[in-house]
Amino acid sequence: MIGKKEKRLMKLINPINKRTLFVAFDHAVEHGPTDYEGINLDPVRIAKIASEGKADGLIVHSGAARYIRRFSNIKVPLVIKITGRTKLSPKIMQSIVTTVEEAELIGACGVAATVYVGSEFEGEMLERLAEIKRECIRRGMPLIGFMYPRVKGKKKDDLQIVRYSARLGAELGVDIVKTYYTGSKESFSKVVRDANFVPVVAAGGEEKFELDFLEMVKDIIDSGAAGLAVGRNVWKKNNGLFILKQIRRIVHGD
Repeated sequence: MIGKKEKRLMKLINPINKRTLFVAFDHAVEHGPTDYEGINLDPVRIAKIASEGKADGLIVHSGAARYIRRFSNIKVPLVIKITGRTKLSPKIMQSIVTTVEEAELIGACGVAATVYVGSEFEGEMLERLAEIKRECIRRGMPLIGFMYPRVKGKKKDDLQIVRYSARLGAELGVDIVKTYYTGSKESFSKVVRDANFVPVVAAGGEEKFELDFLEMVKDIIDSGAAGLAVGRNVWKKNNGLFILKQIRRIVHGD
């Protein structure tokens, strides 16, 4: 018998090809609206792009999720970000900012939580991840772990610490690992291999030229990754829907 969590995961990950494509729109919490001056940050606009581009999920915070559900009939699967931080604080740590219960009430298909692996606050964030995971188990809610390296003196996309971070998420029992792309399909294939008992998704990263980004997407899929979560390279663009459809073709072949 298929359980509640498995049914929700099947909405986020294609059960046939085991791939997924997320649109990420949690940026305004950490970076603030002033980082995106001139960009329409209406959550319904982003949800419409995600829906029409056939994304497998839209990652948002709870307030944006409630707004989407209240003011639109868009049915794109939602992933609620449970943790967050602002750039206004010098403390590089994400705190729990909502609950799995609220995500379930909104109708989310999954939740997401960030751990800054290797940071001075790693221990506290791992404890919070365990707290979130307990609620996910109780409610049958899939958990996406944003396993992001933050090691002093190392680049965030350093292969060895990205490999370590992804493996950590897999070992700790998250249902999907999201981490930084390491710059080539050859290197990222090692990240995927080390965490091969869970789907590994690459973060889309900073804005790039369209053709460069699509080439990166192809390399991510060729590495064996389950997919990616794309944000600024879609909703910051005037032709974001077109780009998302191109990404969809690479990820799912349709």
